[in-house]
Amino acid sequence: MADGPNAAPGFSFRAAFPWMSIFRCFQVALDPRKLLVAAAGILVMSIGWWVLSALFYYKAPDRSAPEYSNGTISKEKEGQKKPGTDASYTEADFTDIGNKRFAADFEKWRVMADLAGPADEVDPATKRPIPVGRFRAAPWDEYRGPNPFLFATNALAGGATERADAFGRFISGSIPVLVEPLVKLLVPVAKMVSPGVGAQTRVYLFFLILWNVAVWAFFGGVITRLAAVSLSGRGPVTLKQAVQFVCTRYVNYVLSPMVPLAIIAVVIVGLFVYGTIALIPLVGDILLLGLLLPLVLLAGVIMAIFLVGLVGYPLMYPTLSVEGDSSDTFDALSRSVNYVYQSPWHYLWYWFVAVLYGAIVTFFVLFFTSLAVYVGKWAVGLPASTMAESRKPEYLFIYAPESFGWKELFLQGSPYEVTHSTAVSPAGRVVDVYSKKDPAEYDRNRAEFYWFNTFGAGLVGFWLGLAFLMMLGFSYSFFWTAATAVYFLMRKKVDEAEPDEVFLEDDEPQVPPAPPKPPEAPAVASGPVGGTPLTVITAPTVPPAPVVPPPPVVVSPPPVVSPPPPVVSPPPPAEAPKPDDKPIV
Repeated sequence: MADGPNAAPGFSFRAAFPWMSIFRCFQVALDPRKLLVAAAGILVMSIGWWVLSALFYYKAPDRSAPEYSNGTISKEKEGQKKPGTDASYTEADFTDIGNKRFAADFEKWRVMADLAGPADEVDPATKRPIPVGRFRAAPWDEYRGPNPFLFATNALAGGATERADAFGRFISGSIPVLVEPLVKLLVPVAKMVSPGVGAQTRVYLFFLILWNVAVWAFFGGVITRLAAVSLSGRGPVTLKQAVQFVCTRYVNYVLSPMVPLAIIAVVIVGLFVYGTIALIPLVGDILLLGLLLPLVLLAGVIMAIFLVGLVGYPLMYPTLSVEGDSSDTFDALSRSVNYVYQSPWHYLWYWFVAVLYGAIVTFFVLFFTSLAVYVGKWAVGLPASTMAESRKPEYLFIYAPESFGWKELFLQGSPYEVTHSTAVSPAGRVVDVYSKKDPAEYDRNRAEFYWFNTFGAGLVGFWLGLAFLMMLGFSYSFFWTAATAVYFLMRKKVDEAEPDEVFLEDDEPQVPPAPPKPPEAPAVASGPVGGTPLTVITAPTVPPAPVVPPPPVVVSPPPVVSPPPPVVSPPPPAEAPKPDDKPIV
């Protein structure tokens, strides 16, 4: 007996393993609209960070500065005794105090230089150039691991040591690119609460956080809105509609991650005031830091709750993008924190799958893009290899992006070849540096450039930079798309809401497109019948419901009427003869 239309479906992997819906994120994240939005967000964020870094960065302290001199310190300590003794300060004490002040200020500068230092800065202690600051580097100059094409070739052609080194560099550089949006937010927060950070650096970090949230509240919101409608299967949404959706709710997008940070800031200010009062002898020792220490612990618990809850920051934007008018700032905050604390293992598992799968597809995108540019350059340079060696196109790639090893890939085997090495930032962070392999050969060939050579290289650098931003934008697009998928999964787990429940505005499609319009019923032929024209009757169309045509109108022919017999008129009567007429004989 055949199964009816309501028969139970077969086994579904996605029904048994809901987390497999994350595998849809690759196709959704490849949407050119999302790549363009992500690339624009990366560029805007980097420009703002560069401006802030230039404004807040300061030079390294000088040991010979007046604030570290014995004369200045002696005036400060004039009339004072050493703590715990009746002895006065000596010149040796003044020197020791100056050295300690300088060492403390120098360490604070190291932190600032690691974050915002320019590329041409020199470490006064080592007299060596320091790498550009973490938040001052352009997106195309940040180190993000080896080039995927070079990684693949080295892994295949090299020995065991080369493969291990290439794989380690890939893990340490490429995979963190997937969570870069989260890292870009959490690193300034972590640095702000770290010891040994100066007041100016903390203000700088605060503005970095504000700018980061302001930028990705818009661009991340647009990506999650596009992804939410796509993943729910509720129909297409245009980029204009997504932008309008986010613009009308932009304040909620901005405040969602800022509320927990503001709560943490209020608690810190309260503890600062509390600690200032605790400096009073006896009152601070016994009352504030003794009997009332549980208040300090409670404040620490509050900060820890929200700091850990920031791990759910990627869920805030999808909440607003999915729920629409039924959600606001506090709903986005509560959902992101509650989902993490109510089902932490599911949350971690979903992100583990997303990062692992994302690493694979990101490697594919990076490899494909790098290979496309490389083979294009190689093919167009074949004529120069045989006819004009000096016109090989490598010289046009001198402004290629350094990130992902693009400059290393495109300049290899040329006089402009660069080599990879490592350096240590002032704060002890190990970074990768690309330098000229043969500076003399590079300078000699570079001096032979005409203006059009430089201009052409600049144009190539522009297009490569655009392609690079689109390629890097995929990792951001995948991150926010995966965050939307994780939100659907967590909402299903905690709130038992179906993934197709997405808020749609009036100007957005509520249902999938209607089926094609059925053909119209044939019209009844018209024509003069019995001298009277007939009206053409067609079936009315009422979209979008299917139209059932009415039965055709049958026109009966008119009855046949026999013509009457012909009427024979009688002959006219003969005229009477006139008197003048003579009878005819």
